[in-house]
Amino acid sequence: MNFKKLALLVVLLSCSLLSVAQLPDSIKQHIDTSLNILKHNSLYAKKVDWNKIQQSVHAVAENAKAKTKSDTFEALKIAFDALGDKHAAYYQYDHQYRLPNKELEVRQSDSLKAGWKMGARIVNKMIGEVAYVSIPYMGVNKQADIDKYANWVYDAVADLSRKNPKAWIIDLRLNGGGNIRPMLGGLGMFFEDGIVSYYIDRNGKTEDEAAFKNGDFTIDGKVQANIKTKIPAIKPKKIAVLIGPGTGSSGEGVAVVLQQRQDTKLFGTKSAGMANATNGFVFADDKAYFLISVASIGNKSKKVMPEFVMPNVEIKKLESFGNLPEDPTVKAAIAWLAK
Repeated sequence: MNFKKLALLVVLLSCSLLSVAQLPDSIKQHIDTSLNILKHNSLYAKKVDWNKIQQSVHAVAENAKAKTKSDTFEALKIAFDALGDKHAAYYQYDHQYRLPNKELEVRQSDSLKAGWKMGARIVNKMIGEVAYVSIPYMGVNKQADIDKYANWVYDAVADLSRKNPKAWIIDLRLNGGGNIRPMLGGLGMFFEDGIVSYYIDRNGKTEDEAAFKNGDFTIDGKVQANIKTKIPAIKPKKIAVLIGPGTGSSGEGVAVVLQQRQDTKLFGTKSAGMANATNGFVFADDKAYFLISVASIGNKSKKVMPEFVMPNVEIKKLESFGNLPEDPTVKAAIAWLAK
């Protein structure tokens, strides 16, 4: 090798080593701890070259002269981008980050956004001889709140059931997710006993066996929501489930479970594409938090389901949440229910 080239190579290598060495040990440890959380837990970790990502994150942190853990935020976004997890969120000190999702944003209409602005609410009403109930986002975690929201849904359905509808519409188009337990806990009367879903990790291991038993929603045999006043099971009748770009996360999970019923069809457009399970990881003295996808949704046969839930009947026309009888998707659903 040419001596000048060899000398240049030595200089560049020395500079590279010096660059890494200039990061304080506490910062390097914080970066590597953060990367290990993603590497060992993310559903998408196997598609990432972690050695390359580690080098890139260290280099960006060094270039930014990171002296505190907060200074590493921009550098660690590199790992988030590499995972491509649209369901994930990254919080560190006063910073927060989610991957841009332009494809989803384009599909979210003004009418959908107007529906969200009305707030989380249940609409339960009769449209002719069809019972209509909407299930909103439910961002609750405490058991008392899970029970409260599950009874909220359950009582809304029970009220309609007393009117002897011929069929049902369950609208998930404004349901961006949250906790699936109160949602399915409130819909227990629609299901016969049996397993309905699993979560399946990136290695194919199944966990969280979800089922219905005696009208209760259970996970691994444990009742997830305590219903105060139960009604008899609603015998299998046609159910139309409405979905769209506002149906995300746990809302998509509810759609996947309902989809496995007999005499059930999905109407609308494809969902948000976040039909998986997330988990949260707190670190850096409780100053940093990763919410990342850790498992896929599996159906009752342990088959991994796609992250987008697709309708059986596609309806591209705009929603009309303020005038449900004239809503194109509702009208299509009613036409099928009447057959």
